[in-house]
Amino acid sequence: MNNILFFSSIVIIISIFIYRYLSKFGVPMLLVFISLGMIFGVNGIFKIDYENYELSRDLCSFALIYIIFFGGFGTNLSMARGIIKKSLILSSLGVIFTSLLTGLFTHYILKLDWHTSFLIGSVLGSTDAASVFSILRSHKLNLKENTASLLEIESGSNDPFAYVLTISFLTLSKGGLNLPLLLFKQVFFGLLVGFIFAEISCSLIRKLHNIDSGMSMALITGALLLSYSTSEFIGGNGYITVYLLGILVGNIKFNKKTEVVSFFNGITSIMQILIFFLLGLLVNPLEALKYAVPAILIMIAMTLLIRPFVVYLLIGPLKSSRGQKLLVSWAGLRGAASVVFAILVVVANKKTGMIVFNIAFIVVLLSIAIQGSLLPFFSRKFNMIDEEGDVLKTFNDYSDTEDVDFITAEIDGTHKWVGKQVKNLEFMPSVLLVLIIRNGQNIIPNGDTVIEKGDRVVLCGSSFVDRDTRINLYESVVDKNSNYKNKSIRELDKNILIVLIKRNDEAMIPSGNTTILENDTLVLLDR
Repeated sequence: MNNILFFSSIVIIISIFIYRYLSKFGVPMLLVFISLGMIFGVNGIFKIDYENYELSRDLCSFALIYIIFFGGFGTNLSMARGIIKKSLILSSLGVIFTSLLTGLFTHYILKLDWHTSFLIGSVLGSTDAASVFSILRSHKLNLKENTASLLEIESGSNDPFAYVLTISFLTLSKGGLNLPLLLFKQVFFGLLVGFIFAEISCSLIRKLHNIDSGMSMALITGALLLSYSTSEFIGGNGYITVYLLGILVGNIKFNKKTEVVSFFNGITSIMQILIFFLLGLLVNPLEALKYAVPAILIMIAMTLLIRPFVVYLLIGPLKSSRGQKLLVSWAGLRGAASVVFAILVVVANKKTGMIVFNIAFIVVLLSIAIQGSLLPFFSRKFNMIDEEGDVLKTFNDYSDTEDVDFITAEIDGTHKWVGKQVKNLEFMPSVLLVLIIRNGQNIIPNGDTVIEKGDRVVLCGSSFVDRDTRINLYESVVDKNSNYKNKSIRELDKNILIVLIKRNDEAMIPSGNTTILENDTLVLLDR
């Protein structure tokens, strides 16, 4: 046990340090983890002969639960207006068409048998949420027409459909498969269980509004694992369940939400390391190279023919610009889910599975290396960069609500602070002096800094939270996508109470007729 813990910790630490260095050169994170696994593998430096596909299947399936959940939990639905229909069409019909067309290409062009061809298509049918999120974040790529949100929701929600197809074709080989019934049970029960657990979880979070972030993390983790296992037990798709749970829970307000999102972001990062390190450890490069030519042909066909055809077919009629269709076509990265599903095939049928696994490995490797690295370039090439936007707003760990507030004060000649050192000033508990503006210069104060006449000081303190009456004051900035924009106070939900509006450096107490404008800062009371 101690050896496993030691080895795991070394791998994680090495992965982080290598990525910190190579990320400067634009090397995708997941490529680093695969390479590290190969270095430790049978043909690498450390010569570890690891072929336990059953254990890898269980570990990777568990890891995928968190990755898919976070795909929903980290997506801000308020930024996704107008593109949800496109995203869901691509994540469902898009996966089906992509898988079938890839299967047909593999059978007719590469001359593989029908069963193997459609298993390859199914395994590679979904796009990778982790890769898309990582690239958008690291390059701060905010895209026009809400394309960032479109890609996030598509890649976050399409893995369950690829899983259903993979399981279907595996079961089909054994005979006796009722495919329509299987699809119905997987989708219906998956959605039903996800909705029920989301409602229960949201209700508990609201009732326990002031529990600390650690307990919120524990509550959500419990709901996540219980909902997945319940869905699988009754014949539903656990991945659909946890994605819906993530979407619904991730888009409600609760105490210390940013900390909870950061926690699951960290867990998901570890799960990505696990999956791609195991992929590198499992693969035999010399064996995989035998499938290099068919894998490269499949990669080219999917990237330049199949994915663009499916995108144009499905979202072309939905008022998408040429730039959006081209960029979405290029952004169909393959990743973690393809690896996990390929391992499932190996466990079910070793001979066929090794063909599928090796081809999937090369396609994923090329997809991350080529499509991922060139995504920022094509975003600019297709004129899809929104210079004025902030891509972090499409994620739930971006917050225009703060757990601290800032106030400023002018120090005139009669102020009692004039001539005193900061360390001798008396503040309320949890209040800090964080900035002094003097003659147009910004000064970061220390204890020996002396306050002078004419200084403008900036104080920072915790946001007001009354634990007894369960109310919370917080600020929200009205941007161009806000639900509050151009609405009067009386038009808002009765549970929303706006106690103050900051507009053009002035504070105003609103009435029912007050209209909220873009760039207003609202001070809200959450009860």
